Amino acid sequence: MSAMGSVTLPAPPKVNLRLLVGPVRPDGYHPLTTLMVALDGPADAVTVTRADERQVECPGIDGPTNLAWAALDALEAEAGEALPPLAVHIAKALPAQAGIGGGSSDAATTLLAADQLLGLGLGAERLERAAADVGSDVPFFIRGGAQWATGRGEVLRPAEAPAFECVIVAPGTGLSTPAVYAAFDDLPAPPPDDHAPVPGTAAGLATWCRNDLWPAARTLDPALARLHADITAAGAAPALLCGSGSAICAIAADAAAADALADRLARALPGMHLLRAGFAGRAREGL
Repeated sequence: MSAMGSVTLPAPPKVNLRLLVGPVRPDGYHPLTTLMVALDGPADAVTVTRADERQVECPGIDGPTNLAWAALDALEAEAGEALPPLAVHIAKALPAQAGIGGGSSDAATTLLAADQLLGLGLGAERLERAAADVGSDVPFFIRGGAQWATGRGEVLRPAEAPAFECVIVAPGTGLSTPAVYAAFDDLPAPPPDDHAPVPGTAAGLATWCRNDLWPAARTLDPALARLHADITAAGAAPALLCGSGSAICAIAADAAAADALADRLARALPGMHLLRAGFAGRAREGL
């Protein structure tokens, strides 16, 4: 095992460029078909350190209730041996309950950092297997880049997606993922998959992106519809609900357009949490 005392890695956000949701299964999960991409830009910072006893420190979600704790349990099970106690410190830059995967990204990054710190050398396949025991989105953050995800989100297939720039707009209140899916079940079924190919340029995303959870999210929080209208009026093409919400991803054609969009949104939406990000097609380095 490594003699390093700590490892710090970034935990990036994601956006679902297309999220198709099927009717609830007998096991309580909804079958998904979604194209997820990991974004470059603001990220949480996850530091894993050797310690006398296990600890997880994260603003608002400390200890065993944090997914990072479950990630350490899953890592130990995958390694097949008792591991030295570790302390995890998460410095948050990503808002909670925003649909950008903050908690899942933190958990995946905990797995990566602990594997590196302890010199386990488990590799991507085994780390993804451990991640699947933690949560549906967690394996995606081991792999990063662009991935089609099916099942409940844990079955991954590498994908191509165009580079784009964006601004993530997070309102002050989050949405509960179970509540959004419950509202989805009470609404008419979305249209079937049109199987449209992924566009080759950012401009094509304006008509291709889709999120089947959007009607449910705006039913639970009607203010989201007004926010979406304001973001669209500022020039986003498209403005897309992130996951199950409550953040909205405002996509722009290029970096200059995204910077200008961010300035307009900052003036139009004072008090909102804005994250300037983008996607360049790169997978997570180091695996």
